[in-house]
Amino acid sequence: MPQIAVLLESSHGVSRAMLQGLFNYVRIYGPWSLNVIEGGASDQRLPDAKFWKGDGIIARVPNDTAAKAIIASRLPAVLFNPVDAYLDPAHPLAKYCRIQFDSQAIGTLAAEYVLGRTPRHFAFIGHPADINWSRWRRDAFVQRLAEAGAACQIYPLPPAGKRDWSVERPLLCAWLRRLPKPVALFAANDSRGRQVLDACLVADIAVPYEATVLGVNNDALICETSIPPLSSIAVDDERAGYEAAQLLDRLMRGKERPGRIVRYGPKAVVTRDSTADLQVADKLVIRALEFIRINAGLNIRVSDVAEHLSVSPRWAESRFKQALGHSLHQEIHTVRMVTARNMVTATDRPLSEIAARCGFQSANHLCKLFKDAYGCTMSSLR
Repeated sequence: MPQIAVLLESSHGVSRAMLQGLFNYVRIYGPWSLNVIEGGASDQRLPDAKFWKGDGIIARVPNDTAAKAIIASRLPAVLFNPVDAYLDPAHPLAKYCRIQFDSQAIGTLAAEYVLGRTPRHFAFIGHPADINWSRWRRDAFVQRLAEAGAACQIYPLPPAGKRDWSVERPLLCAWLRRLPKPVALFAANDSRGRQVLDACLVADIAVPYEATVLGVNNDALICETSIPPLSSIAVDDERAGYEAAQLLDRLMRGKERPGRIVRYGPKAVVTRDSTADLQVADKLVIRALEFIRINAGLNIRVSDVAEHLSVSPRWAESRFKQALGHSLHQEIHTVRMVTARNMVTATDRPLSEIAARCGFQSANHLCKLFKDAYGCTMSSLR
């Protein structure tokens, strides 16, 4: 049975998807004995060669110590997205097989996505360490925008001593405030996208009204817990793990020569609230929309929104209708219905509880409105 060392961070959503793809291959073409180290990048290391007699390695190389150990092992290996130092022709790892993000395709897709929506200004926020895939995504994004006659602002990389997020955040906030609005922001990955959303919140830049934010990887743990939820480009990481296992299998069987590069690209953009196609210039209306969104699961009324804005209900209704063409009451009702639908599909709460939580008179009242809006009953949808 082949003994395989796997250096992929189980704490990382992208790596977990890669691991799943690897397991899928082994389930079909194995068995393999997999040595998987759980945890983050700092935990990843090869097993002690005194006790482990390996046959192959699959690795996202975390540091120079691991790189030297991989080289010293003389085992067939497949690497994921090596950093610049390991791609230098003079470095021994440059000759290894590797699985590589198609960052050009990712950057191009991001540009086409934002170009296909309401016209905005454009900006890119890269990885603070200026990793190669971040640069390649930036270059492809900028190039595709240029082909469409659009310019792109680039966030300047923070100095080495200011890469800690708590230190860098004021710099990003100040830069975001200076950008012309409305603006579409493309972040190098989901982790960076969440930081951009955080900076927008601190800088009082309303997302998605004044700025939209798009990330990469579609890591659900990051995207679904961001405020608002983060739109992201889904990359076929599971397929990448499968391809890595298949490539290593061929290397170990002598059916593949070292040096092959397999690129894997994006699947699609998963749209969430951070890129909702809404343009509103009226700050008062933006504050109202944010209040309604945040309190969507509560029984709020027009008077509650007006009190939050420190204006009269009549004045709030007037400003809202002038900006959006429909009433504040209608907006609250629409958001209530969406919230009720989400609670029907994502929870097992009784329908009566959902109706009460969303501010409807009774479950029967909500059921009638629900069927009129969505063409089916809540029970049949669930």
